[in-house]
Amino acid sequence: MKLSKYEKETIILTNEEDQYYSVYTFNQGLQKRLKNFAERYPECCYLCNTTKEGSETYMIQKGRLSLNLRPPYAKERIQKASETIQIAREEKLDGS
Repeated sequence: MKLSKYEKETIILTNEEDQYYSVYTFNQGLQKRLKNFAERYPECCYLCNTTKEGSETYMIQKGRLSLNLRPPYAKERIQKASETIQIAREEKLDGS
C-alpha cells in the first residue's frame, strides 16, 4: 500500500530519563543525513529499524541532535535581498 505524503511522518521521541532520541522518518533527506552520521559516529547514532514502506528509525544520543527555531525575516531584509538578487541578475545579463 502506498502512503500519502501526509502519512509519511517524522517523529522524534524521547523522555527525560533516556539518553537517546528515537527518530522515525520517511524523509529521504533526513534519512541520508542520519545514515551518514551513523556511519561516521556509530557510538552516537545507529539504525534500529526499516520498513518496507520506506521509513527508518535511528537512535541518536541526546546532545547530538538540535532543533533550530528561526524567527521570520524582517520585511526590510527580504526587500534588500530581492534587490541584491535583481542587481546580480542584471549584471550577469549585461556581462554575457
